[in-house]
Amino acid sequence: MLLTETIKNCTSAIKKRRVTIESKQHAETYAKALAQLAQATESIKDTLDCAAAMKEKGIVSTSLMDEPTRNELLACIDDCGNGVSEMQLTLETVRLLKSKGDAIAAQIKIVWRDAAQKYSDGPKGYLSMIGGLSNDPKRAKDLTDSITQTVAGNPSIKAVNSLVSYVAEAEQIIDQFSLNPEIEDFLKKVSSQRATVLDLTPNVMVWLKEKNLTSKLRIKF
Repeated sequence: MLLTETIKNCTSAIKKRRVTIESKQHAETYAKALAQLAQATESIKDTLDCAAAMKEKGIVSTSLMDEPTRNELLACIDDCGNGVSEMQLTLETVRLLKSKGDAIAAQIKIVWRDAAQKYSDGPKGYLSMIGGLSNDPKRAKDLTDSITQTVAGNPSIKAVNSLVSYVAEAEQIIDQFSLNPEIEDFLKKVSSQRATVLDLTPNVMVWLKEKNLTSKLRIKF
């Protein structure tokens, strides 16, 4: 075989091998991008579902994602969708989508801490004040702790549902005491050990008897 023919055949073989390698590399990159896309979209779905649940349950009153942010996210999703349909999805495109999702999740986390605290502070405060007088003081204490831990934790659909459930249970306990401003003032003094016999007004005495609490209170004489 002539040398030129040998070189030609060798060059052709190299080109074919390069095409095969490049095709394999593209397939591997595409598969990796698809795997990361699946993780990113699942995470974003969880974030958006959590945000929707916060609004639905009344923890926040408005949408947690403004129009520009929504449009940016949709644009990234469209880019990824086009990449998938054309088999040209890149890791860079997926990373951009993930970064948008992470930014939204971080913002919702900030909103959660503030909104969840405002949502639960009232019931938790009352429960802390009267929990020791309830039929199950341990449950009242556990409920208060659960509210605190949930508010301090990361937002999720589970956290939203748990907080709503805890607050509802706390309100049920509180409602049993039929509180009014005079009784609240009295109980605040009791909880801080400042209540004296002078605070036992006729209305307070009637309330104590109605709720069978006369034996549960410590009053300074």
